[in-house]
Amino acid sequence: MIEHIPFLRPKRYVTIIVVFVLSLFIYSYNASINALTNDTIDHHAAATSNEEDLTVYQLPERFREPTHLTPIDPAVLIEMGTESIDSAHRKGLLHIGGILYVMDAAGKFLLMKRSSSVVTCPDTWSIVGEHSIGGEDAGNLPIRALEEELGLDASYIGATIKNLTEHPLYYIRKYGARNGNRIDRQLTYLWLVKLPKRQQEIDWRLDHEVADKKWITLELFDHWLQADEANDSTVNESNEEDDDGPPVGDFCHRTIRSLLRLGIARLKVIL
Repeated sequence: MIEHIPFLRPKRYVTIIVVFVLSLFIYSYNASINALTNDTIDHHAAATSNEEDLTVYQLPERFREPTHLTPIDPAVLIEMGTESIDSAHRKGLLHIGGILYVMDAAGKFLLMKRSSSVVTCPDTWSIVGEHSIGGEDAGNLPIRALEEELGLDASYIGATIKNLTEHPLYYIRKYGARNGNRIDRQLTYLWLVKLPKRQQEIDWRLDHEVADKKWITLELFDHWLQADEANDSTVNESNEEDDDGPPVGDFCHRTIRSLLRLGIARLKVIL
Protein backbone atom coordinates (compact mmCIF):
# COMPACT_ATOMS: atom_id res chain seq x y z
CA MET A 1 0.00 0.00 0.00
CA ILE A 2 1.46 3.27 -1.06
CA GLU A 3 1.15 6.12 1.43
CA HIS A 4 0.33 9.51 -0.01
CA ILE A 5 2.74 12.29 1.02
CA PRO A 6 0.88 15.49 1.78
CA PHE A 7 2.21 18.46 -0.21
CA LEU A 8 1.94 22.12 0.73
CA ARG A 9 -0.24 24.18 -1.45
CA PRO A 10 1.81 26.14 -3.98
CA LYS A 11 0.78 29.60 -2.68
CA ARG A 12 1.58 28.73 0.95
CA TYR A 13 4.93 27.25 -0.11
CA VAL A 14 5.92 30.42 -1.97
CA THR A 15 4.89 32.59 1.01
CA ILE A 16 7.07 30.60 3.43
CA ILE A 17 10.08 30.88 1.11
CA VAL A 18 9.63 34.66 0.74
CA VAL A 19 9.35 35.17 4.51
CA PHE A 20 12.44 33.04 5.08
CA VAL A 21 14.51 34.94 2.51
CA LEU A 22 13.39 38.31 3.89
CA SER A 23 14.29 37.22 7.42
CA LEU A 24 17.79 36.25 6.30
CA PHE A 25 18.22 39.57 4.50
CA ILE A 26 17.09 41.62 7.52
CA TYR A 27 19.34 39.64 9.87
CA SER A 28 22.38 40.08 7.58
CA TYR A 29 21.65 43.79 7.13
CA ASN A 30 21.38 44.42 10.89
CA ALA A 31 24.57 42.47 11.55
CA SER A 32 26.44 44.53 8.95
CA ILE A 33 25.15 47.83 10.36
CA ASN A 34 26.10 46.83 13.92
CA ALA A 35 29.59 45.80 12.83
CA LEU A 36 30.07 49.04 10.89
CA THR A 37 28.78 51.15 13.82
CA ASN A 38 31.01 49.41 16.33
CA ASP A 39 34.02 49.76 14.05
CA THR A 40 33.28 53.48 13.57
CA ILE A 41 32.90 54.01 17.32
CA ASP A 42 36.16 52.17 18.00
CA HIS A 43 38.05 54.23 15.43
CA HIS A 44 36.49 57.48 16.68
CA ALA A 45 37.33 56.66 20.29
CA ALA A 46 40.90 55.84 19.32
CA ALA A 47 41.24 59.04 17.33
CA THR A 48 39.75 61.14 20.14
CA SER A 49 42.09 59.52 22.65
CA ASN A 50 45.12 60.20 20.48
CA GLU A 51 44.12 63.82 19.88
CA GLU A 52 43.39 64.70 23.51
CA ASP A 53 46.07 62.78 25.42
CA LEU A 54 48.81 64.98 26.83
CA THR A 55 52.12 63.89 28.29
CA VAL A 56 52.15 65.02 31.92
CA TYR A 57 55.21 65.75 34.02
CA GLN A 58 56.42 66.59 37.47
CA LEU A 59 59.37 68.66 38.59
CA PRO A 60 62.21 67.12 40.64
CA GLU A 61 61.65 67.03 44.41
CA ARG A 62 64.23 69.76 44.96
CA PHE A 63 61.91 72.20 43.12
CA ARG A 64 59.27 74.11 44.98
CA GLU A 65 56.19 75.26 43.10
CA PRO A 66 57.57 77.89 40.69
CA THR A 67 55.92 81.28 40.57
CA HIS A 68 53.83 82.25 37.56
CA LEU A 69 55.92 82.84 34.40
CA THR A 70 59.17 81.42 35.81
CA PRO A 71 61.43 80.08 33.00
CA ILE A 72 61.97 76.32 33.36
CA ASP A 73 64.46 74.17 31.46
CA PRO A 74 62.32 71.30 30.05
CA ALA A 75 65.30 68.96 30.44
CA VAL A 76 64.54 68.72 34.18
CA LEU A 77 60.99 67.44 33.69
CA ILE A 78 60.12 63.93 34.82
CA GLU A 79 57.61 62.23 32.52
CA MET A 80 54.63 60.71 34.37
CA GLY A 81 52.52 59.21 31.58
CA THR A 82 49.55 60.63 29.67
CA GLU A 83 46.21 62.15 30.63
CA SER A 84 43.31 63.74 28.76
CA ILE A 85 43.23 67.54 28.69
CA ASP A 86 40.24 67.56 31.02
CA SER A 87 41.91 65.17 33.48
CA ALA A 88 45.18 67.11 33.44
CA HIS A 89 43.34 70.30 34.37
CA ARG A 90 41.17 68.63 37.01
CA LYS A 91 44.23 67.11 38.67
CA GLY A 92 46.43 70.17 38.14
CA LEU A 93 49.09 68.16 36.29
CA LEU A 94 51.97 69.87 34.53
CA HIS A 95 51.91 69.62 30.73
CA ILE A 96 53.38 71.46 27.74
CA GLY A 97 51.81 73.98 25.39
CA GLY A 98 52.53 77.17 23.54
CA ILE A 99 51.19 80.44 22.17
CA LEU A 100 51.93 81.94 18.76
CA TYR A 101 52.28 85.63 17.94
CA VAL A 102 51.42 85.45 14.25
CA MET A 103 52.68 88.52 12.34
CA ASP A 104 52.03 89.24 8.67
CA ALA A 105 54.33 91.07 6.23
CA ALA A 106 52.75 94.41 7.19
CA GLY A 107 53.83 93.95 10.82
CA LYS A 108 50.33 93.34 12.17
CA PHE A 109 49.43 90.61 14.64
CA LEU A 110 46.54 88.16 14.53
CA LEU A 111 44.01 88.18 17.36
CA MET A 112 41.06 85.79 17.43
CA LYS A 113 37.79 85.86 19.30
CA ARG A 114 36.72 82.59 20.89
CA SER A 115 33.29 81.23 20.06
CA SER A 116 30.44 81.54 22.58
CA SER A 117 30.14 77.73 22.52
CA VAL A 118 33.57 76.94 24.00
CA VAL A 119 33.78 76.01 27.68
CA THR A 120 36.82 78.07 28.67
CA CYS A 121 36.70 81.85 28.20
CA PRO A 122 33.90 82.11 25.61
CA ASP A 123 33.56 85.38 23.68
CA THR A 124 37.04 86.60 24.66
CA TRP A 125 40.10 87.53 22.59
CA SER A 126 43.47 85.83 22.47
CA ILE A 127 46.14 84.57 20.06
CA VAL A 128 46.81 81.11 18.67
CA GLY A 129 47.42 78.58 21.44
CA GLU A 130 47.87 74.82 21.46
CA HIS A 131 48.68 71.91 23.78
CA SER A 132 51.48 69.51 22.98
CA ILE A 133 50.02 66.10 22.19
CA GLY A 134 51.50 63.12 24.04
CA GLY A 135 54.87 62.14 22.59
CA GLU A 136 55.08 65.21 20.35
CA ASP A 137 58.37 67.05 19.95
CA ALA A 138 57.97 70.64 21.15
CA GLY A 139 59.41 71.95 17.88
CA ASN A 140 56.50 70.43 15.97
CA LEU A 141 53.87 72.13 18.11
CA PRO A 142 53.80 75.54 16.34
CA ILE A 143 53.79 73.86 12.92
CA ARG A 144 50.78 71.74 13.88
CA ALA A 145 49.05 74.71 15.52
CA LEU A 146 49.32 76.75 12.31
CA GLU A 147 47.81 73.91 10.32
CA GLU A 148 45.00 72.99 12.72
CA GLU A 149 44.03 76.47 13.93
CA LEU A 150 44.63 78.53 10.78
CA GLY A 151 44.78 76.02 7.93
CA LEU A 152 48.35 77.01 7.03
CA ASP A 153 51.24 74.81 5.91
CA ALA A 154 54.22 76.58 7.51
CA SER A 155 56.80 75.21 5.08
CA TYR A 156 54.65 75.82 1.99
CA ILE A 157 53.83 79.41 2.90
CA GLY A 158 57.42 80.11 3.96
CA ALA A 159 56.70 81.11 7.55
CA THR A 160 59.61 81.56 9.96
CA ILE A 161 59.22 80.53 13.60
CA LYS A 162 61.32 81.93 16.45
CA ASN A 163 61.35 81.27 20.19
CA LEU A 164 60.80 84.42 22.23
CA THR A 165 62.35 83.04 25.43
CA GLU A 166 65.34 80.79 26.13
CA HIS A 167 63.15 78.38 28.09
CA PRO A 168 59.38 77.90 28.25
CA LEU A 169 57.53 79.64 31.09
CA TYR A 170 55.74 78.06 34.03
CA TYR A 171 52.14 79.17 33.56
CA ILE A 172 49.77 78.52 36.46
CA ARG A 173 46.09 79.42 36.68
CA LYS A 174 43.92 78.44 39.67
CA TYR A 175 40.26 78.47 38.74
CA GLY A 176 38.86 78.09 42.26
CA ALA A 177 35.81 76.34 43.66
CA ARG A 178 33.47 77.95 41.12
CA ASN A 179 35.16 75.86 38.41
CA GLY A 180 35.80 72.57 40.18
CA ASN A 181 39.13 73.74 41.67
CA ARG A 182 40.84 73.12 38.34
CA ILE A 183 44.44 74.19 38.04
CA ASP A 184 46.15 74.79 34.71
CA ARG A 185 49.88 74.10 35.08
CA GLN A 186 51.56 74.43 31.71
CA LEU A 187 55.14 74.84 30.61
CA THR A 188 54.44 77.40 27.90
CA TYR A 189 56.53 78.19 24.83
CA LEU A 190 56.19 81.62 23.22
CA TRP A 191 56.80 81.79 19.46
CA LEU A 192 56.92 84.55 16.90
CA VAL A 193 55.59 83.36 13.54
CA LYS A 194 56.49 85.71 10.68
CA LEU A 195 54.47 85.32 7.49
CA PRO A 196 55.99 86.43 4.15
CA LYS A 197 52.67 87.88 2.91
CA ARG A 198 50.08 90.37 4.04
CA GLN A 199 47.09 88.76 5.73
CA GLN A 200 44.79 89.75 2.82
CA GLU A 201 46.89 87.62 0.46
CA ILE A 202 46.58 84.43 2.53
CA ASP A 203 43.84 81.81 2.31
CA TRP A 204 42.74 81.32 5.93
CA ARG A 205 40.80 78.30 7.19
CA LEU A 206 40.14 79.14 10.81
CA ASP A 207 39.17 76.57 13.43
CA HIS A 208 35.42 76.27 14.14
CA GLU A 209 35.97 77.64 17.67
CA VAL A 210 36.97 81.03 16.23
CA ALA A 211 34.08 83.53 16.02
CA ASP A 212 36.03 86.51 14.70
CA LYS A 213 39.54 87.77 13.96
CA LYS A 214 41.41 91.07 13.63
CA TRP A 215 44.90 92.25 12.72
CA ILE A 216 46.42 95.05 14.82
CA THR A 217 49.81 96.61 15.46
CA LEU A 218 51.89 95.51 18.43
CA GLU A 219 51.39 98.93 20.04
CA LEU A 220 47.61 98.70 19.82
CA PHE A 221 47.73 95.12 21.13
CA ASP A 222 49.73 96.27 24.16
CA HIS A 223 47.42 99.24 24.81
CA TRP A 224 44.36 96.97 24.61
CA LEU A 225 45.84 94.62 27.21
CA GLN A 226 46.71 97.53 29.50
CA ALA A 227 43.18 98.93 29.26
CA ASP A 228 41.74 95.51 29.99
CA GLU A 229 43.64 95.42 33.30
CA ALA A 230 40.99 97.77 34.71
CA ASN A 231 38.92 94.63 35.22
CA ASP A 232 41.46 93.36 37.77
CA SER A 233 39.78 95.42 40.51
CA THR A 234 37.33 92.53 40.99
CA VAL A 235 39.93 89.76 40.87
CA ASN A 236 40.31 89.21 44.63
CA GLU A 237 36.66 89.34 45.54
CA SER A 238 36.66 85.65 46.55
CA ASN A 239 39.58 86.12 48.97
CA GLU A 240 40.57 82.49 48.44
CA GLU A 241 44.20 81.44 48.26
CA ASP A 242 43.50 78.87 45.54
CA ASP A 243 41.52 81.19 43.30
CA ASP A 244 43.14 83.54 40.78
CA GLY A 245 39.93 85.47 40.30
CA PRO A 246 36.93 85.38 37.99
CA PRO A 247 37.18 85.46 34.20
CA VAL A 248 36.60 89.13 33.37
CA GLY A 249 37.62 91.40 30.51
CA ASP A 250 38.16 91.12 26.78
CA PHE A 251 41.10 88.74 27.39
CA CYS A 252 39.29 86.56 29.93
CA HIS A 253 41.50 86.99 33.01
CA ARG A 254 44.67 88.54 34.37
CA THR A 255 46.65 85.28 34.20
CA ILE A 256 46.54 85.09 30.42
CA ARG A 257 47.00 88.87 30.11
CA SER A 258 50.25 88.68 32.06
CA LEU A 259 51.54 85.97 29.72
CA LEU A 260 50.56 87.93 26.61
CA ARG A 261 52.20 91.11 27.89
CA LEU A 262 55.45 89.31 28.66
CA GLY A 263 55.54 88.10 25.06
CA ILE A 264 54.88 91.60 23.79
CA ALA A 265 57.79 92.92 25.89
CA ARG A 266 60.07 90.36 24.22
CA LEU A 267 58.75 91.29 20.78
CA LYS A 268 59.57 94.95 21.38
CA VAL A 269 63.20 93.95 21.96
CA ILE A 270 63.43 91.62 18.97
CA LEU A 271 61.55 93.59 16.30
